[in-house]
Amino acid sequence: MTFTKALNYDYLKARDRMVKLKMVEGNGKWLPDRTLTIPQATRIGFTVEAAWAQYNNAPYEFRTYEQGMDDVLGYQLRGTQHLDGNLTTYGNDPNAIYIFGTVNENCDVVTFVGWSTKKRANIPSHYKTHWPSGQKMHRPAFVTSQQELWPFEVMPLTKELAAHRGAF
Repeated sequence: MTFTKALNYDYLKARDRMVKLKMVEGNGKWLPDRTLTIPQATRIGFTVEAAWAQYNNAPYEFRTYEQGMDDVLGYQLRGTQHLDGNLTTYGNDPNAIYIFGTVNENCDVVTFVGWSTKKRANIPSHYKTHWPSGQKMHRPAFVTSQQELWPFEVMPLTKELAAHRGAF
């Protein structure tokens, strides 16, 4: 089951602050899709994160980046503006649950498609150096199709989400 979340004003502003801080810090040096600029790619990623935080009624604010840290409530979030896009993971990503969403053109609505784990996503048959269009990827990655993602009804709670829900 997919579901859609439109960002409200507060989460849009929080997302925009995150994008601005990342661009000022110069952290956004990777570029997953050469058709996007770094600010566009960053905005898509932060939109998915903000929508997941909003869906769970959780705060969304800047945290200093640390290798291996989660994105929101113990989960890793990935997104694209391609409706038929895929979950993309890398060998150096943390062992985690990866949630995949597609983002509309205005970067204010996310459709959450499904989830996987790094162990399930990072398998030899998923390793790619080119996108299905034939375009070379910025760096090789593990690409998991939407059809291979699990539904949210069977997604386990992270300890962070369980603690957050217990706080209310």
